[in-house]
Amino acid sequence: MIPIGIMGALVSNENMGCVALTYSLLAMLERIAQRSGQTFRYIIFEYHQDPAKYRLLCEQLSIEPSRVCPAPIGYWDPYDWPNIKRSIKSMPQNLRMLRLLSSCRLVIDLTQGDSFTDLYGRERFVQLTMAKEWTLRLHIPLLLGPQTYGPFSDAKYRQRVQHIVEQAAVVISRDEDSARCLKEFCHAEIHTGTDLAFRLPFSRTETSGAPRPIRVGVNPSGLLVRQKTEGTPFSTPLKTDYDQYILSLLQTLTADARYEVHLIPHVGQDGVASFRSIPGVVVHDAFETPIQAKNCIAGMDVFIGARMHATIAAFSAGVATIPTAYSQKFAGVFHAVAYDHVLDLRTLSTQEALSQTMELLQNRCRLQEEAAASMGLVEERYDRMESILSDTILSCLNLSR
Repeated sequence: MIPIGIMGALVSNENMGCVALTYSLLAMLERIAQRSGQTFRYIIFEYHQDPAKYRLLCEQLSIEPSRVCPAPIGYWDPYDWPNIKRSIKSMPQNLRMLRLLSSCRLVIDLTQGDSFTDLYGRERFVQLTMAKEWTLRLHIPLLLGPQTYGPFSDAKYRQRVQHIVEQAAVVISRDEDSARCLKEFCHAEIHTGTDLAFRLPFSRTETSGAPRPIRVGVNPSGLLVRQKTEGTPFSTPLKTDYDQYILSLLQTLTADARYEVHLIPHVGQDGVASFRSIPGVVVHDAFETPIQAKNCIAGMDVFIGARMHATIAAFSAGVATIPTAYSQKFAGVFHAVAYDHVLDLRTLSTQEALSQTMELLQNRCRLQEEAAASMGLVEERYDRMESILSDTILSCLNLSR
């Protein structure tokens, strides 16, 4: 059984988007193992480990629990040498992390999808970077999996990033902007793939052919509503009054008998609490796994979402998808696969956002057709990305393809 370390990937978190990356990566690794006739054991390094969430992961991906090992992440900065010995001795999780890390044949790091940046300050940068640096110090092959890179505004942080990127066995970006960011100061080959969650497994509940209302899933983000449900700093100005937009959208849809409206969270309860009292809406509780969330989303006819990975779940399940973007990262994921029906809340007024949403909803069949065509591009990129990762893994393990 070959031990593979998984860094910067979450299992015990309530953010189904971040956890979807972990599930999707392990599903890919299982395919690679099966093709190569090997068996992998996954050592997943995470700050907080919930045994129940790990049991669910094993059940839903059909992986024997003995092949998944939750591991702690210690905290010590390899650039802070005077305190390293003291921190190792004083913190048991550091010793356990170091022992488990040393047992890995290679490490794949996702940095939670979009956190390999100094945008969130020194502490977060150091916490998520030091694991990569210790992997390299232990001469363990480091694979930087599909993720967003940058921005890096601090020169001393760029030096650390440059060292990691140039020493990594492979570097994969999930978008062109990130690849360009690294190429500005790193001398390494940067592969461009796509988001891992596009191939998150799911199952669709079959429905009878009896006439029914059009199911419209609405994902109100807990990051954007006035009564926020998460503490992530958010300072990007929106031209759209988000609460008024969602309220008007729900009132318009519930007043039309053709539609059955579902409020679907994707990070904890998200912004559902702000709108659950509106008569006529079907309210869904927080999901325990990203596969459960995607199964629910796959049952919709149309999905309107502000969480990037919620819209990726809908899009890849063949649901007519209307992403309501609040960042360039979000919009760029869909523009990269030639899907141009993204509503940018940074530039649209509330009425413009509502009008365009309703117009796209009326043309849901066309959206499905265009999404299917775009998924063709996604599949090509995904297959190429999986092939690159597979070749690198087998090379690091000295195995033939």
